[in-house]
Amino acid sequence: MGYKAVALSQVDGAGGESIGIEVAQKLGFGYLNEGIVAQVATEQGLDPAVVADAERRRTFLDKVANLAAHGGGQGVTVETWPSPLDEPDKVLPLIREAVQDAAARGNVVLVAHAASYACSEQPDVLRVGITAPMATRVSRVAAAHGISEKDAAKSVKKSDAGRAAYLKKTYGISNESPSDYDVLINTERLTPDAAVELIVALAQAS
Repeated sequence: MGYKAVALSQVDGAGGESIGIEVAQKLGFGYLNEGIVAQVATEQGLDPAVVADAERRRTFLDKVANLAAHGGGQGVTVETWPSPLDEPDKVLPLIREAVQDAAARGNVVLVAHAASYACSEQPDVLRVGITAPMATRVSRVAAAHGISEKDAAKSVKKSDAGRAAYLKKTYGISNESPSDYDVLINTERLTPDAAVELIVALAQAS
């Protein structure tokens, strides 16, 4: 297999989460999203002290990787997980390290905390960006949550602003570029099934 892991970055309303789950299932990979990191963080009481304690940090990383490995593409959602920007600065590197560690172990699809940027120095990780035009994303969010297009537009813009702030704070990225990814998929016209098949084929390419 050409790649040992897939790092999938997405914007709200592009459908990346469901695509990531399907890719994990088809590849027989584990699955890591923000909910899984949140679950372990809640169990351990994630705080800056973890960063300074090598043993506690290793335990945290092991638990994240093990839960991801046994996820089987099912995914975990934690509605109360705060934005990464709400975490102390010393904790953000630990979250990034958890993503990098899971990727290094391999056989995992990562849909969490700007995974494509976290894994930018890992050549055996396929970095995929999932996007769609703003109007398409707003329409999907409105339909998914049963809200007006106006409210959906506000939600999407807020999500985009938060994501941009996180990339700037954590990785020093002021402007995303298509070249930040190995492949960029527009789901406006490409169906989710087609996107999944494309990613799976690329991940398995020798």
